[in-house]
Amino acid sequence: MMPGPAAQTVSAIPEFVTIDGQKWTVRRAWPASRDRIALEAQHGSAIRSGFLSNGEVDMLEEGRDPKLPGLELLLGTAGNRLVSHRPGKRAVIRLADGRFAKCVRSSKADGIVAGQDRAEAFRNGFALPDVLTADDSTVVLSALPGVELHEPQSLGADWSRAWAEALDAWALAASTSNTTVGTDTTAGTDTTAGTDTSAATNTIAAVRTSMPVHSASSEVHVFNEWRDRAHVHLGEKLAEVDALITQVSADLLNDGAASAGERNWGPIHRDLHDKQIMWDPVAGPGLLDVDTACFGERELDLGNLRAHAQWRTHQGIWTQDDAEVVIGEISRITSASGLDPDRVRTYERSALVRLACVYAFRPRWNRHTGILLEAAHE
Repeated sequence: MMPGPAAQTVSAIPEFVTIDGQKWTVRRAWPASRDRIALEAQHGSAIRSGFLSNGEVDMLEEGRDPKLPGLELLLGTAGNRLVSHRPGKRAVIRLADGRFAKCVRSSKADGIVAGQDRAEAFRNGFALPDVLTADDSTVVLSALPGVELHEPQSLGADWSRAWAEALDAWALAASTSNTTVGTDTTAGTDTTAGTDTSAATNTIAAVRTSMPVHSASSEVHVFNEWRDRAHVHLGEKLAEVDALITQVSADLLNDGAASAGERNWGPIHRDLHDKQIMWDPVAGPGLLDVDTACFGERELDLGNLRAHAQWRTHQGIWTQDDAEVVIGEISRITSASGLDPDRVRTYERSALVRLACVYAFRPRWNRHTGILLEAAHE
């Protein structure tokens, strides 16, 4: 777990960068390598991306990314708008006609299409984007109606109804599956995605491709990776993160708890949070960014939702009452689905630790990540 010496050269992430004399807010950042940070900055509705290395910021040209061959062509079309851009990895563009395009590295588009196929189990309750066109590095997806379940003000009196319908839709995904649990083996772990991809995969009747497995050991692998990426930016919180990782790992891998959890395996989103769920009063709930869809303990998705509900209140995006609605619906669906509330809490703690590491890279929030760690304690 201990990082190598090269990791110590990472520079502090700035809150702002200057581009052509204008001050841009750094809204997100990600580890790019041991001594390089990827940045996404915003000015009004415009987005620019670049890299921080050895204290120097190098922003990419507007609308260009040498690693994403489809980006320049799409942004050269009038009315198309950049929504998000992780430089060198992925960009999302809202097209003028309302559709969305995802740009990735050459030969990586197949992963997006495969994720859409794996997520078919969720179509029983959710609307899912359809793949309209795809080439080597770009996938165009249909738009979903409605608004994200992120800002309560946009839903008003429908906040409770929207979350109830969304959680009901999530529960329906399990009823579409006809599964057998494969052997959990760390030898087949994909270190990028953190999922167990051993030959003993599980089959889902409603899914056209085999489902990779995300086990408890896969989850431990994921937050250990994030810890190693973020250790420089965690500062004095690093010791607390390490202590929590030890505790949560023990709980996740406990034989009794793991055996109980295996009874509740099924299709999971694996990155389920409020910005991944759409809702429309007529069309109902929709599900976004299903690239991570896999097979695992169903409690993981609910734990991740609970962790985000706590964080949204501390960010000032949700009131406590807003969060209580969501937490109440999670509790309801946990009981109705026969899931283990203690296991949900364990996965919530796991998500809280991981979020502390993720937000350590975000200048606006990195001073507040102690709140996430406090919430992760028993």
